[in-house]
Amino acid sequence: MLFLAVFCGFLAEYQLEHTIEHQREKQYMSTMLEDLKSDSSLLNFAIKYWDNINNDIDSVADAIQLAVTPKDLIKAYRHLNNALNYYSFSYNDRTIAQLKNSGGFRLIREKEVANKIILFDQFNNDAIINIARQHNFFYETVVQLRNKVFVEEIINKIYNRHAYNLPPRSVNSWIDSMINESKNPIPAETQSALMFEFKNALLAYRQDYTNMKWGYDNLKIKMDELITLIKEIYRLK
Repeated sequence: MLFLAVFCGFLAEYQLEHTIEHQREKQYMSTMLEDLKSDSSLLNFAIKYWDNINNDIDSVADAIQLAVTPKDLIKAYRHLNNALNYYSFSYNDRTIAQLKNSGGFRLIREKEVANKIILFDQFNNDAIINIARQHNFFYETVVQLRNKVFVEEIINKIYNRHAYNLPPRSVNSWIDSMINESKNPIPAETQSALMFEFKNALLAYRQDYTNMKWGYDNLKIKMDELITLIKEIYRLK
């Protein structure tokens, strides 16, 4: 009888421990789902943001291709400022950090869920970060060439009047006079070569943005799959 009582007590304690672990597992998955839902809206914004930036880069490249006068390039400058904007998505690792630091991954009975969380974390810490680092190199290259191609003094005067709006035709003579009065120390042939180099750098910059958007698109797929899986297995909303 004593043995039976001890054995039953052991079973009860074992069952209680498992019940507590299952509750902790579901709590982890609940907060993980909250993190993913929050990240999803931010990631959607990032994807749309890169679409807009790519459109602005295309506008600048087209303006360089079709430009007849320096005035045309100045009008395209507002697109260039938008194109050089930068927004980087950063995921919320609150729950993942807890799972790592507390050994919580052992509580996740569904190995598919654990594996997808690990892959999701790795993708954020590898591909997304590497793409962002690569972006910095292209950004610095484009900005250096921009400073050689555009006359910042004229740009600033136009910006003070019109911000990022396209200057109306009525101010064309004013812009022309500033261009004529500016003393450009670069010969026309060198200026043309710089413009060609600038366009190439800009298109490379766009390719980098396209790569980053590819990374974000794939991250969105992984995120949606993980959200659906957690909802189905743990019956969460």
